[in-house]
Amino acid sequence: MDSLAGYVASGCGAIIVGYLSQFLLPRIKIRYWLPSNFLYTMPINAAGKPAQPGQLPAPQPPAQQTPGQTAPPATFLIQTNSLTIQNLGRKAATWVEIVHRIRPDFFQLYPSLNYSEITTPSGEHIIRIESLAHREYVTLQLLSYVRQPELLYIRSEAGHASQMPWMVVRKFPKWAYAAVQLLILIGTGFSTYWLIKVAIFVFKELHSP
Repeated sequence: MDSLAGYVASGCGAIIVGYLSQFLLPRIKIRYWLPSNFLYTMPINAAGKPAQPGQLPAPQPPAQQTPGQTAPPATFLIQTNSLTIQNLGRKAATWVEIVHRIRPDFFQLYPSLNYSEITTPSGEHIIRIESLAHREYVTLQLLSYVRQPELLYIRSEAGHASQMPWMVVRKFPKWAYAAVQLLILIGTGFSTYWLIKVAIFVFKELHSP
């Protein structure tokens, strides 16, 4: 009976160790968030060109309009978007793909990384970043003056990336973070000590004559 229980315990232990080991192996973990977007209303001067920065559009004389004719627009729109991608895993990711429904009007990567562009037969635009190392991040800056960018998904060899919620928080001094980490370490050690004490007590009670 004891040998059977030992075999069962060994088998269960091996299964548990095998299950936990998959979380300890280096993995790719791609996350992304959208830090900012803004829509600019840019004036147009009398010559039909954008006004210089800091200048108001030149006054335009009233145009003679025929019935049913619309006035020419006095402004145009420019939209900026940013998309930040980071590999939070311990394994480097190769060929991270950013897929938009159509090609953005203008984009740039910061910091600069090697990338390539692909357009699928159905018209989707793919930006393929060659690699993202552990904890490395990149920001895709987008400028739109004709059409808005429509992000479909981001994926890597590990699968689709998930969007990470974020918010602006106050940054505290280093000593405050060190104090919090010390308190967490003390609490973890205290909890571990009492869990071991309880486990020993239960084990003795179960095996006492």
